[in-house]
Parts: sequence; C-alpha cells; structure tokens
Amino acid sequence: MTVIHENLEETEAKMKARDVSVYYGDKKAIDEVSIDISPDYVTAFIGPSGCGKSTFLRCFNRMNDTIPSAKVTGLLELEGEDIHGDTMDVVQLRARVGMVFQKPNPFPKSIYENVAYGPKIHGLAEKKADLDAIVEKSLSRAGLWDEVKDRLEDSGTALSGGQQQRLCIARAIAVDPEVILMDEPASALDPIATAKIEELIDELSGRYAIVIVTHSMQQAARVSQRTAFFHLGKIVEYGRTSDIFTNPIEERTKDYITGRYG
Repeated sequence: MTVIHENLEETEAKMKARDVSVYYGDKKAIDEVSIDISPDYVTAFIGPSGCGKSTFLRCFNRMNDTIPSAKVTGLLELEGEDIHGDTMDVVQLRARVGMVFQKPNPFPKSIYENVAYGPKIHGLAEKKADLDAIVEKSLSRAGLWDEVKDRLEDSGTALSGGQQQRLCIARAIAVDPEVILMDEPASALDPIATAKIEELIDELSGRYAIVIVTHSMQQAARVSQRTAFFHLGKIVEYGRTSDIFTNPIEERTKDYITGRYG
C-alpha cells in the first residue's frame, strides 16, 4: 500500500502507471506500482540500492523489452495511450520518452552527428540549415553550445565526462521529447559537473516531464518537486519532495531519510 500525501495539487498526468509489475524470470522486481508523472514537476525516485527504482524507470520507454527474461504487466500510458498497445511504435515511443543513462554514452561520432542523428532518422529536418538550427538549439539548451561550437566535428567521446553527459541530454532533447528519464545522471561525475547537470535539470523543468532516479537524497531534494520512495519493489510513500524529506509519514521512509539503512 502506497502512502500518498494529501493536498497535492496535481495537473493532468503526462504518463500514468497502474499496477505495474516487472519480473525477471521468476523473480518479481517491481510489485504493482502505480504513479502519475506530471509535466509540471521533476519527479525523483529514491530508495536503497536494488529496490527497483531503475527497473521501474525503464518501464516508461520499454527499455526492459531489451532484456530477454523481463516481463512487464499492468498498464502504462503516455497521453492516455497504452505504450504496450498494438498502435504504439516503440521507436517513436523512445523519441517521445528520452533517456539519459548513468554512464555518459555518446555515439562514436562527431559532436554535431551525435545531436543530429535523432532528428535525421525521425525526419524532423528537411534542409541542412534546419538541422544546424536543431543542433545549436539542443546544445544551447543543454548548456554546451558555447563550449563546443568551434569544434562540432570533434568526436563526442573526446569531451570530458560532464560534457559527454550534457551531450547525451542534448541528443535526447533534439527529437523534441515529451518526457526525459534520467537514471542517476550524475553518479559518474565530479561535483562541478554534477552541479551543471542539476542546473540543467532545473532549466529543463516545466518544458519536459522529467523523472530522475538518484541515490543521492541531497540531489533529490535540490532538483525535484515530487519524490517517490521505493523499497523492495514497491512505492512506500509519494508526495511533495519537501514533505517527504521533512515530514515523512511512513516509518520506513523516516529510517531511510535519517540514514538508518540504505
């Protein structure tokens, strides 16, 4: 049973999960989780290692489809449409629901090509000038344009770790997604690069529905407005980030927040 804080002024959900479970073979990793993802807030998933938060995050753009032993049950909707329905094209889904992984994973291509790749394959730019504009806008939104504008033909893999992660964010937003999923996007980065990623999340907030999995409670407190606390494959408690951290209702949430386990 999930404890949901009262008096949450929620807007129309961008994505909905209802009674979602995930199995790896016979092992149940996620147990009937339900949540609404709002376009107006950054939602953080927190909880101890191995509690299922990343597994659940991967449900929203069907990344678990790539794991042969994984099975997902329950309902997941994007704008009211079942993402497992017959009419849902998984390639389109992953353009609409972008993902940024824990470890920066730029393509072994130029900085320009990293960002231009998605718009090209999705037919979002007819002319080179259109593509140039998308690349500049995406890199600017990702706070990277000024650092790379004179070396767009350099390999994306030649950038620093923090720059690579911002390049991956630019790549995700280049196809104009509706949702951005971030799986511990700063855990491999130093504090300065982490601060830049957090600033970026703040700037992108409200333009995209953003969900972030983080092992850092401080980070969740800084970047999100809604927090879901996961434990043993379930959401234990969900509410305003400030309430979850200062006034949790569930004993397990209190124990995690105060560092008794996790």
